[in-house]
Amino acid sequence: MDAAAHEQAARRAGIAREALRDCLLCPRNCRVDRTAGEKGYCQLDDKVRCFREVLRYDEEKGLNPSHQIYFAGCNLKCEFCTVSEWNERPDAADELDVEKLAATIARRKKEGARTLNLLGGEPAVNVHGILELLARVDSEAVVVWNTNMYYNDIVDELVTGLVDIYLADLKCGNSDCAQRLLGAGDYVEVAKANILRAAGHSDVILRYLVLPGHLRCCLEPIVKWVAAELPDVKLSLRDYYVPPAQVKEAPAEYLGRDEYRQAVELAASKGLTLIE
Repeated sequence: MDAAAHEQAARRAGIAREALRDCLLCPRNCRVDRTAGEKGYCQLDDKVRCFREVLRYDEEKGLNPSHQIYFAGCNLKCEFCTVSEWNERPDAADELDVEKLAATIARRKKEGARTLNLLGGEPAVNVHGILELLARVDSEAVVVWNTNMYYNDIVDELVTGLVDIYLADLKCGNSDCAQRLLGAGDYVEVAKANILRAAGHSDVILRYLVLPGHLRCCLEPIVKWVAAELPDVKLSLRDYYVPPAQVKEAPAEYLGRDEYRQAVELAASKGLTLIE
C-alpha cells in the first residue's frame, strides 16, 4: 500500500462507517443503525473488537509467516466454528485500538511476518475498523482478506485495491447444507458471485475445510464449479475439522485420512491446482 492507498483507505473508512447507519453490509440486510448502538445478526454495533493476534506458520504456501488478526462477530452461525464464543459475545473482546495494533503489526513484520491476515469472525462486518487500520499500516504490507465471502457488493467496493490476496473460505457446496450448517440458505450463491468478482481483480486462494460425510454433497459440486469457472485458481483442502461438543447438524466425527485422500483425488481428477 502506497501513500495514495492509505488516503483511499481512510476515505473508504468514512464511507463504511456511514453505511452502518442502515447496515446492509451482508445479505442479512438487517438495516439497523449500528452507530446508535443497535446490533444486527452479527451482534455488532459500530465498535470493532479484536480477540487475538498471532504470528502463524501453518497457513497456505506463500502466506507464511502470517500475522493473523482476529475480529469478533460474524454473519454466519457455523455449528463447527472454533471461535464461536467470540461471535456470540463479541463485546467480550477488547475494542480495537488502531494505533496500538498498527504498532503491533510493525513489530510482527520485523519478526518475519510476510502477510497481514485479516480474519475473525468475519472481516466484512468489521470493514469500517479494518479500513481505519489499513490507513495506518506499513505501505509494504501484503494484505490477506480471510473471509467467508458472504457479503454485499459494497464490501467488495470498499476493499478492492487495498487487499492483495482473497483467502476465500467456501464452506458448503449446496443450499441445503448451507442452511443446516451455517444458517444461510443463500450462502453458496452469494459466495460464488463474490469469489468470481474477486478473481477478476485480485489473487484468490479458495479454501475448503473438508467435512466428514460431505464429499458428494459439498466438495463434488465445488470442484465441478471451480473447474468450469476458475480452473486456474489455487485450491486448498484443509483437514483439521473438529466436531463440536454438542452436535446438531454438523458431522460428529473427525475427518479420516482415507476420506481426506478421496477429497484430494476428487479435486485432482478435475485438473485443479492444489496447494498446502
